[in-house]
Amino acid sequence: MNKSKEIIVNMDAIQPRAPGQLLSDQPMEALKRDHRYVRQLFDRYLNTQNSEIKREAGPEIIRALELHADLEEAVFYPKVRSIDPGLIDHSEQEHHEARQLMEQIKSIDITHPQCDELFRQLADSVLHHVESEEQQLFPKVQQSGMDLGALGLEMQAYEASVLGAQARSSDQPGMRR
Repeated sequence: MNKSKEIIVNMDAIQPRAPGQLLSDQPMEALKRDHRYVRQLFDRYLNTQNSEIKREAGPEIIRALELHADLEEAVFYPKVRSIDPGLIDHSEQEHHEARQLMEQIKSIDITHPQCDELFRQLADSVLHHVESEEQQLFPKVQQSGMDLGALGLEMQAYEASVLGAQARSSDQPGMRR
């Protein structure tokens, strides 16, 4: 990477899918939107040497990945498992590996030299996983005849519940970060 041509992406230009913005009749489109958001965050983090940008993008990558993985593991994967059990098992294993890397990242300071390497490994792992979902799993789900509206509503309800619990816990004294 040529440091003189560092890519600086304005965080305001990188927008996550709004909470509850799960299209109930197109749940895979909402998951793809999450994928695009995380790709943009990885680009931001990996293409800068600016520690302030890393301090902003790094934790957001972890937060977004955890919420996305929780949603897939709690609702999406159980509902689509019968379509391709082997692919779901593989996806769950990839989530496990990504979570291990995220725990390592959370245990060190963002400015530690090892942090960049861990984020690079996490990006490689997550982007491989995203490609597998978008190219293999999502088309199979769309062709399965499954009621995508019902799936989307379940995903929407789960996400609303999680985000509501997070909001309540952050409003309690002594629980703020």
